[in-house]
Amino acid sequence: MTEIVTVPVIIAACYLVGFVIKLFKNEKLDNFIPGICIILGVVLGLVSFFTIPNLIPATDWLTASVIGGVSGLASTGVNQVVKKIRGFFVNSEDK
Repeated sequence: MTEIVTVPVIIAACYLVGFVIKLFKNEKLDNFIPGICIILGVVLGLVSFFTIPNLIPATDWLTASVIGGVSGLASTGVNQVVKKIRGFFVNSEDK
């Protein structure tokens, strides 16, 4: 059961890095946030696989890198969900 903990941690770390990049207010850099999150997720997946192998649900390094990359990409999806929910409540208060 502890092996599933790694995926939300990678998602949270990538979300935080994407949020910090967004604070720079650079539109050219904003286009690269999903790619940066994927690369960071792959790196974090590999680091967790090689440091504590039982922490990530993978049996080899390729699976660990794919799980990390998908988790990094999921952080951009989480960002969009949060943005839509926030917009829904802000727009509903105006009416």
